[in-house]
Amino acid sequence: MTTRTKDLFPKPPKIALISIRPCFVEKILSGEKRLEFRRSWAAEPVDVLVIYSSSPTQKIVGTVNVAGVTEGSPTALWKLAKEKGGGVTRQLIYDYFEGKKTGFAIEIADIFEFEYPVDPKKVFKGFFAPQSFRYLDTKDYNKILQQSWKASI
Repeated sequence: MTTRTKDLFPKPPKIALISIRPCFVEKILSGEKRLEFRRSWAAEPVDVLVIYSSSPTQKIVGTVNVAGVTEGSPTALWKLAKEKGGGVTRQLIYDYFEGKKTGFAIEIADIFEFEYPVDPKKVFKGFFAPQSFRYLDTKDYNKILQQSWKASI
């Protein structure tokens, strides 16, 4: 008999806080946009994205699971967007990736919108929106989830 400790003690999910413009956040939460595009991306695999809706909203509004990440040319990413629901125009992709040979498409699944968006200043001291993303530890993630529930009590 063999015991596989990997199955007994799974690794905690890798979590990142990602800053997204409100117009794109709305499309993600509605399910219209199933890909998030980035000029650069994490070196380590990310399992969960915590979505920060940038100005003027400036709130953490929900989470999504990462179903996969594709690196490719702007042309390849546009083809993927048409196939999987990128929620953006061809021109926007080409403008966004101008000067880059490759970029990233993060495929999102399992959208969870907070009923009560979270003010990140209640979770993080000296909060500033991440330029692209920032890793979160489980403690910070749990604080965010607790804040999203507190407003309902």
